[in-house]
Amino acid sequence: MRELLLPKFNNNDEGCVLVDWAVEDGDEVFADEVVAEVETAKALEELVADVDGVLHRLVEVGAQCEFGRPVGLLFDSHQERDDYLANLASAEVSTAPEGEDADHDGGPEPILSDAARTLAQDHGIRSEQLRSLGKRVVKASDVQRLIDQGVMDQGAESAAAGAAADAAAVVSLSTRQRAVAAVVSEAHRTIPAAFAAIAVDLTAFRATRGGGAPYGLVELLVKAMAARQADFPLFFATPGADHTLVLASDANVGVTIDVGTGLFIPVLRDAARRPIGDLADDLMDFRVSALRQNFRGDAFADEAITLSLHNDPDIILAAPIVHPGRTCVVTLCAERSEVALAEDGTPFTRPVTTVAVTYDHRYLNGRDAVRFLTAVKQDLESADAIARLAG
Repeated sequence: MRELLLPKFNNNDEGCVLVDWAVEDGDEVFADEVVAEVETAKALEELVADVDGVLHRLVEVGAQCEFGRPVGLLFDSHQERDDYLANLASAEVSTAPEGEDADHDGGPEPILSDAARTLAQDHGIRSEQLRSLGKRVVKASDVQRLIDQGVMDQGAESAAAGAAADAAAVVSLSTRQRAVAAVVSEAHRTIPAAFAAIAVDLTAFRATRGGGAPYGLVELLVKAMAARQADFPLFFATPGADHTLVLASDANVGVTIDVGTGLFIPVLRDAARRPIGDLADDLMDFRVSALRQNFRGDAFADEAITLSLHNDPDIILAAPIVHPGRTCVVTLCAERSEVALAEDGTPFTRPVTTVAVTYDHRYLNGRDAVRFLTAVKQDLESADAIARLAG
């Protein structure tokens, strides 16, 4: 028997979410065959078997998994797996609540896996409901099926509640959305986030576009962010142990890319020193790779700060989550027209956008966020600064 271990796909995450199994439980797999698909904070990754064997799953779809831990077992034969399951079923595992007899008229208590037992306890699934499955060994997926069917701890009313649940319109989340839910839940559970936003006048930027500049606002903002790494190093850092931060050596900016095939965050490496035209070329390559879903393996490595694009028309404000492993995420919203007053009181319209930052309040404070945004705003509003960043 060999453990199917989850490799460390990147250095910024502690784990990932298993979004789909490509092989059925108990089926044969071959070396180098894709057996599962997992999602980190940055991208989807494929888990490949390193040897031939018969697969036994240890985790369910949607489970949060730690790097370096097994998500399955590979047995040399079906008989070896059957022996393993028989030994597992013979273990002394009981799910009866304290003081309650485990031997009921409905039959013997089933054997529950650890995950199934936890799920049953969390959702109030009773012993008679577990026995109704007719299985000697109950897995977490079996308990989840009871939950999805509306079989809850309602005593004599359980049959009526089940009928009402059957009659209701129920929509199941996709495996991808369940993975997103796991990441978002973990971020909200562990990161005390705060938020600040600032308006940016795009008049100077529009003037450069009139001259046929070969870059857009996204590339210019990436350059403006990267240029401030020395002044605001904690915005480009990775949280460590015991209230420490690991500062990034380069201004590597991850940019969200979503062309309808899923969210990806490839990294524009060394953005402070590279020409803005090179960054524009990379962003175009990223969009093509997102469409084809064929990113290079290193496209997501060594991210220091994230830029989240919410520049669809009419989006004036957005506050994305801070991904675990980052201290902040910068947001760019849509361009819009705004009425302003000249010094003599004459009204006029000007192009503006909103640049915001969501930040981990354990490491960054509100004053720092405002100073960072103000510095970026000054660069985006100054013709001289734009020329310097784009030069």
